[in-house]
Amino acid sequence: MTAYDTLNAVVRITAAASLIYAAAQKLAAPRSFRSTLAALRVKRPVLVSAAVPLTELAAGFCLLSVPRVAVTAVLVVVLGLSFATAGALALARGTKVKCACFGQADGGDLGLRQIAMLPLWGGVAALALRTPDHSPAGPETAVAVTLALAVFAAFQVLPLTRKNREYMQAMVPQ
Repeated sequence: MTAYDTLNAVVRITAAASLIYAAAQKLAAPRSFRSTLAALRVKRPVLVSAAVPLTELAAGFCLLSVPRVAVTAVLVVVLGLSFATAGALALARGTKVKCACFGQADGGDLGLRQIAMLPLWGGVAALALRTPDHSPAGPETAVAVTLALAVFAAFQVLPLTRKNREYMQAMVPQ
């Protein structure tokens, strides 16, 4: 494996993991994302709040399993453009819109960061199209990344589960 092959795999896997994680967070708790869409004055926020994470999931899985397919690059570029457009809308309207990129509206404000990321999303799309034949890609890569994200999410939830159990035990008389 060459340095290019390694870079290609790392970039695709990182981008895919970010997209899949963000989609899962938005689908699990859609309220923050809908609030962001409402603040941006997006028409049909309920429809868009479902379409964006589903597109993120599709792009993430395509980056892992069929990176050389043109649809993969199109999905990544469309998402990059939509993120940049959200940043531009917030800046143009002069309103502070909390980013709900990863499900919670605590990711900072929409703006220049989303616009600056557009070339990076274009680079991810270009790298995907130029994925070498022997680079890690296929359903097994998608499954492995998804399992890794599930373990990551489980470790985030464990402390909350413990606190919840402690609160419940404190509320129930012994």
